[in-house]
Amino acid sequence: MLEQNYEQQLSKLIPWQKIAFISALAERSYPNYKLFSEACETGSATQFRQSLDLFWEFLAVKNSKINFAVQFEKFEPIIPDLNTFDVYGVYPALDACVTVNSAFNSLVGPDPDVNEAINASRVSIGTVASYLEALAGEGLEDDVVFSDPLMIDEIAFQQEILEMLTIQKSSDSMKALRQFSKNEGISNIGIVLEAS
Repeated sequence: MLEQNYEQQLSKLIPWQKIAFISALAERSYPNYKLFSEACETGSATQFRQSLDLFWEFLAVKNSKINFAVQFEKFEPIIPDLNTFDVYGVYPALDACVTVNSAFNSLVGPDPDVNEAINASRVSIGTVASYLEALAGEGLEDDVVFSDPLMIDEIAFQQEILEMLTIQKSSDSMKALRQFSKNEGISNIGIVLEAS
């Protein structure tokens, strides 16, 4: 299970740390979207990738000038509609988009009452939980879900990101975080991308 103070830690992140945390989760969920997009010939993994790359550029390049409101307009059309697809893959793909959306929300007119890092954390954990339930074909008790290796890995991954964000922000530290978040092309539910 998550430590009780975990979301409290997330709530204390300063703005750049929140965006880095969300970007890391989005990076790890990218294979979920890419596989769905290619399998169902919908959306655009290229656009998803470009949006992610811009978040990393914003974090790594000092005084980068990116209009995220315009970028969101490009991203919004690739978000899948649950009512259009009758395949399980639409759910983790949508979750990946919701995570990217949290990053956009953090950069474009952020709402002080909404903690997007907490939202992204919950979405990523929810992706793993719903995947495990889909595999089991039924609802599962929390203790079963949180003792599964995939969920243990998810929690460890999130906590490692938090640990990495305690160091000074620099181009190198952001590149290291990005590389870590790619997780060798393996998503939070075990979807594997060919190494690129």
